[in-house]
Amino acid sequence: MGPRLAMKAHLIRVTALCALLSACSNGSPIAGAMAGLSGNQGVDLNRVSREKIEAFNTPILRATFPSLGQDLLLSLRDTNGGVETWEAAEGITLTFRDGVLIETRGLGADLMSSSGPSGGQIAAGTGHERNYWYASDEDRNDRRTYACTTATVGAETITLYGREHHTRHVTETCLREGGKITNEYWFEGSRLRQSKQWV
Repeated sequence: MGPRLAMKAHLIRVTALCALLSACSNGSPIAGAMAGLSGNQGVDLNRVSREKIEAFNTPILRATFPSLGQDLLLSLRDTNGGVETWEAAEGITLTFRDGVLIETRGLGADLMSSSGPSGGQIAAGTGHERNYWYASDEDRNDRRTYACTTATVGAETITLYGREHHTRHVTETCLREGGKITNEYWFEGSRLRQSKQWV
């Protein structure tokens, strides 16, 4: 699958659960322990209780890949400054800078690296450029450059594992010749509670 198809096929919905959980801590990775809860293992993650999630006593992130039919829980594997890498039991890793997806591994046509705005810049509504480098079928990195703008959709209340959060919904529209992507973010104050980001 080429990078253009991969970009269209891999929509990631990320719900940052760590911010919701009173028991969050910098524990060791628990990807293996969470394998039994993964949606592709036959468990509906919408029906998993908050208590069961909190029992892991570590930050947890949920990622849904609709085109791949996967709904996964990931644990925090690594932090380096504002960069966090999360890992699923299935070996998939997602790397974020300030809540913004910058790398993937284990999805096939992966996002090898990227440059772009911080979550704070997106929340502030600044215009910016994004650069994505994808793994291609020819085993090289292909670059895509987008000019992006943000807009506030408005106030929205979202419910995550039984708890309501009053958020501000922001969209990011990125254009390039022959292509367009739209990312969505739900901020509660300065904290990113949920997002939909294209790979």
